[in-house]
Amino acid sequence: MSPRYYMFTTFLVAVLTLTISWWKQKQTGREIFWIMVKVVSVLAIIVGGIVGVAQLLAFLGVAQSGFLL
Repeated sequence: MSPRYYMFTTFLVAVLTLTISWWKQKQTGREIFWIMVKVVSVLAIIVGGIVGVAQLLAFLGVAQSGFLL
């Protein structure tokens, strides 16, 4: 994968983490760390779900192999 995808993902996680931390008024490093863990987990679940649906559609013959939503 291209490095720009890694940079975009890192930037997205950082912005979401800092925004949620500011919104919920979290200040300690431990609280911010757990928010970051939750953000990464949610993003992984979303991406996993999208890839899973794409694989299911390819298996059922609705889409071609390598299809991505």
